[in-house]
Amino acid sequence: MASRDRRQALVAHRNAAMRAAHVRGVDRETIARTIGLTSAHVGQALRGEPTAE
Repeated sequence: MASRDRRQALVAHRNAAMRAAHVRGVDRETIARTIGLTSAHVGQALRGEPTAE
């Protein structure tokens, strides 16, 4: 139970960091390549939608 909550918090923090980077001019493909996610997952995070992870 606690590990699931911790994972959700980490994913939320990662998504917020991706949105902040995008606001500062980093394009979606660079974010995806750096973090190791697909462009679709990054797009979801940038739109503020919850990601599957």
